[in-house]
This record gives sequence, structure tokens and C-alpha cells, in this order.
Amino acid sequence: MNKEKAIAIVDVGTQSMRTILYNKLGESLYTSQLPYSPIFHGIEVEQDPRTWKDTLYATLKDINDYAKKNKITIESISLTSQRASIIPVNRQGKVLYNAITWQDRRSYEETRSVKEKMSMLDIYHKTGLRLDSYFSAPKMKWVKNNMPELYEETFKFIGVQDYVAYLLTGRFVTDVTQAARTLLMDIHRFEWDDDLIQAFDLDKSKLVEIVKPGTSIGTLSEQAVEKTGLAKEIDVILAGGDQQCAAVGLNVLTEGTLEANIGTGSFIIAHAEKPVFDENMRVLLSASAVPGKWVVEAGLLTSGNIYAWYRDQFYKEETFDNINQEVINSPAGAKGLLLVPHFKGSAAPYWNPLSKGVFFNATLEHNRGDFARSVLEGIALEMAENIELIADLIGYVDIIHAAGGLTKFPTFNQIQADVFNKAVSVYSSAEATALGALISALVSKGVYKTYNEGFQSLRGKAQKVTYHADPKNRFLYTKMLRTKKQLYHALNDSQIYTYMSMK
Repeated sequence: MNKEKAIAIVDVGTQSMRTILYNKLGESLYTSQLPYSPIFHGIEVEQDPRTWKDTLYATLKDINDYAKKNKITIESISLTSQRASIIPVNRQGKVLYNAITWQDRRSYEETRSVKEKMSMLDIYHKTGLRLDSYFSAPKMKWVKNNMPELYEETFKFIGVQDYVAYLLTGRFVTDVTQAARTLLMDIHRFEWDDDLIQAFDLDKSKLVEIVKPGTSIGTLSEQAVEKTGLAKEIDVILAGGDQQCAAVGLNVLTEGTLEANIGTGSFIIAHAEKPVFDENMRVLLSASAVPGKWVVEAGLLTSGNIYAWYRDQFYKEETFDNINQEVINSPAGAKGLLLVPHFKGSAAPYWNPLSKGVFFNATLEHNRGDFARSVLEGIALEMAENIELIADLIGYVDIIHAAGGLTKFPTFNQIQADVFNKAVSVYSSAEATALGALISALVSKGVYKTYNEGFQSLRGKAQKVTYHADPKNRFLYTKMLRTKKQLYHALNDSQIYTYMSMK
């Protein structure tokens, strides 16, 4: 009897790891998911890499048990993960310190000295990124400046996807989508840049090899086989960063297409056939999960996690159904209540690590449902500002493909359409990242010739719901967006954020 053949997708998120078993028709057969939590301490955000190691082996073992029981042959494992975190390891791959995650802002001061060697605009045109503590290189420099013994002991600084790849194959390697988030890769040549490495005063030897997204980097190591029970001949494919894979999974494969992916943070991504730059450096350029292409990108550091935080603080043991119903009962505009969603500082478009979250215009008229609605509207308003910027760069955007946990709530999708004043399309399955990683693997294995062919075959006829902007709310949300911008600048220009951050 012939066994069904399948591919396992390992998706390493900020709050959990999911390993999903797909057949070659794009049908999800089984999912194994385990949660974990970063460690928050002020502006420092770390994670014990053992949580990734343990969840990786546990979810793969679970997937393998399911596959054996159901006579399924796993051919490949395709990896995708969060980006811009760093993990120092020795030559044997032993972790030497907690991962300093993408949310960590401690390396703010490290960016200052780099400006003396290379201008921010030059760095932006070389890397597509702003000189910001969000990215990997300032974190590496922080280690060198503050923990010099650790820096010297470190053989390689690797990312989360790179760490998982090492655990599975024993190989130190990354792909261009991950390297593009380090501030050390030339975004034109897709190679490490010696001038950038020198500007950060880092050692090139501590960086890993870069390969194209979709590259098979080898088969499973003996340790991975022992820990998971998987067959040694299974190959491991680097699909790329989670947001770039999500763009593939949402058909952001041609110019003029744009996606909004709303998770812990939110990301706005548009496809680009050539490098595109914003002279004010408000949005970013990264390598696409499609080899040789680019994506224009803007990110929010906090979005879905604000809604979860609000539910935890003010709804206690109540479910999301309770908070969602109160959002539905609150009118558009939340009775004038406005949120600036900078709960961990701001990425695009302001790039201010000192800015903070603000609920503005609260009165005794407001109830907790109004505050909940203002959270969702505040997230959408921040996204709208970034969509405007990207549209100015790439041209007119007609429809936005949305995905992520919050898109399971239809009212939020309508809020997005109203705030963006655009049609918002949501597939019946909110999954995007894992599907993009699957398409990458299938193209790598020659099942499809192009990423577009892969998308059309797997998801081209999938059901989706399109939300259209309500004309009655256009003036309201235009006014709110203008007010949000004015509020931020009033606080920032008066040095309120700087004053409040002083110890």
C-alpha cells in the first residue's frame, strides 16, 4: 500500500511553536502546538532557547507519531520563524546566553556610535533598514560592549530559525530573509557587507553562511533522529522569515499587492520587483521569500498582544467572546476614545523606542467595551498610516489581504476596511505563514515551477470574505487618524516621552 507523502512546517512564533503536517495538495493533516513565553524586564526581552529546543523535538515527535499511525511518509521539514533575535552559541552549538529577542530595546545606545562611522541614510540604502535596536547587529554590539567575555566565547550569533536549523541538521546557516533583518547584509547583493560589519565593530567570523530562501540545507542529524523518531533521510528547507512567508501565503507576489498580518505585532508588506526606498526611512526594504525579489515592509511592535493584555487585565476570567461582544456594542469611534498603540515603543512610521501607549479623550461616559474597541481601532489606525506610506512608494493599492489571529473577529476586519478605506480580503483559513513555507518547500522540491503557481494550486480557489469600507465612517476615521498623528507629535515634540523614560 502506497503511503501518503507529506511535508512538516515548523513555525517558530513569539508565543508558541507550531508544527503542521501538510499533504502536497495543501491540506492540513495535523497540528502540534506548544506555548512558551518571553521574559520581559523593562525594555529587555529575552527567551530561554531551551524552550525552542524542547518544543521543536516534542512537536516533531508528536507529528511523527501521527504520521506513523496514519501511514504517512514525511519527506521534508520546512522552517519559518520570527526574525531579528540573536542567540550566542559556541562551536558545539551550546547556547551561551538567553536569546535577545526582536522586541528587546536595550541596545538603543549602541546605535549612536555607529552613526559616527556611517550615516543613517547610507545604512538605509545599503540594508533597507533603519539604524535601530529592533535589529540584530545593535544587539550583537551590546553583547560586545557589556559582556565582552561572552562575546569572545561566542563562535556564532544565530537567529531563531538558524538555531532550529542547527538542532535539526548540525549546520550553522541562515537565509537571506533572516540576514536581511540584521543590519549587516547588503540588500542589493544579498551578501554580508564588510563596511557594515566594520561600522558595528563586529567580527565577520561570528556570522553564519547565507543561502537563498527555499534552500535544502541537509538531512536530519543523529541527535534529531533520536529525539523525534523521524527518518534520517528527511531534508530540511529554509523557507524564510515568518512575515515574508506570510506574504507568499497571502498571494503578495506581484506589484500592487499588499498584506496586513496581525499577530503579536502587526506587519504591512508589499511585493517589489526592485529595491524601493523611502527617503525619510519610515518603512523598510527586506529580502522576499521569493529568491531575487524584495518586500517593502512596515511593522507595529505591539498589536494583538495589546488586545490580549486588555482582556487579561479588565475581563479576568472572561473569554474573548465577552470582550468581542462589548466591542460590537460600542459605536464606531468608541465615543471619541483614541489609542496610541506604542506599548513597547514605536517601529514604523515613528521609530521611537521611548514612545508609550496612550488612551486619550477618556470620559466618565466610556465603559470597558469602548476601551476594548479603541484598542482595535488604534491598531488599525497605526496600520493605516503605514499603508499610506507604502502606497505612495509602490503605487495604488486596491485590496489588502489580511491574516492573523485578530482576523477571526469579523468586526475587526470591518474596522480595518473602514479605517484603511480599502477592501480587506480574509481567507476562510487565517493561516498564511505556514502555507507560504509549504509553497517554498514544494517549489524547492520541483512540485511547482514558481511561487505563484504554487499559490494558485493550493489556495487560488479558497473561500474568502471581502470587507468593504462603510462610507458613513470615512470622515470619522480620517479625523481620528489626523488626531492620532497630532497627539503623537505633541507628546514627542514636547519631550514628554524622554522625560518619562528618565530614571
